[in-house]
Amino acid sequence: MMMIGELNASHTGVSGGPADAERSPAQTRYPGFDLVADPAGYYRVGHIYKTGPADHDYLKIKKGDFIIALDDRDLKTTDNYWKYFTISAGRKFHFLVNSKPAKDGAWEATIEPIAAAAFGNLQYAKWVDDRREMVDRLSGGEFGYLHIRAMDAPSLRQFELDLAANRTKKALIIDQRFNGGGGIDQELLGILAGRRYQFSVGRDSDLKVWRPQNFYGPMVVMQNERSASDAEMFPAGFKELGLGQTVGVPTMGAVIATGSYTLLDGSSIRTPGSGVWTAKGDNMENYGVPPDVYVDNSPADFAAGRDVQIEKAVEVLKAELAAPKK
Repeated sequence: MMMIGELNASHTGVSGGPADAERSPAQTRYPGFDLVADPAGYYRVGHIYKTGPADHDYLKIKKGDFIIALDDRDLKTTDNYWKYFTISAGRKFHFLVNSKPAKDGAWEATIEPIAAAAFGNLQYAKWVDDRREMVDRLSGGEFGYLHIRAMDAPSLRQFELDLAANRTKKALIIDQRFNGGGGIDQELLGILAGRRYQFSVGRDSDLKVWRPQNFYGPMVVMQNERSASDAEMFPAGFKELGLGQTVGVPTMGAVIATGSYTLLDGSSIRTPGSGVWTAKGDNMENYGVPPDVYVDNSPADFAAGRDVQIEKAVEVLKAELAAPKK
């Protein structure tokens, strides 16, 4: 790893290796709701994630309820509940729930928890819904919002669906913050530019006329320091094609193509294979695509649940719509 680090290149490193048969990592499981400490000494139910394991009427769990016990163990705010979410021996969690901070009148709610990946999907869906609501509120329902989670085939399909759903909006915010990359920047830009120079037809398929999917109103692309790899090539191309402005902070600066090779002990090593340059000659590795409009979210903004970058994106689009037409 130290030798590979001398290359100072992204997408590189050594991973894996012989499995340790004696130890397996502990897995934390999630009940589908957040826990919030209450002055009464018990935790209360915070946000309940839509379609999650706690989102069922028969459980009778609602936001604000007190969690009195977990698996026959009293649960106080002095206890670290994450420990119990990790070492629980059973397949299900057995919560004692009440509308007041007491055992009297409490009922049991049995939940089959989910693993980290599934819970991450629920958290992501909430994050996107929250930002869509922000844009809707700030724009009076006139602007559309979509988020590109990754640069992969499922995200491309979701992008097409979201673009169609926002077709009637006056302006569109395309958010690709926290996008780790992939390889669909050309497909995205082809859709947004409304141009396609070629397509393939199977031998036994009918000839299909391609219908443009582009958006015709003003657009902005949002980026941040966690927009990496292909999620840096996309905003760079968006700007170069004159499709709109980018809002946020410079991207990660990690744009390089690598190859992976398996070693004798089962580990793998990634090494650089080719680089990516802009049409102007900028090497995108260690570059960081600069935004047209710089705005950052401070820790205080995060703590307050405020997204200043979203607010600025709406402001930019409002100014563009208000500007005299050339």
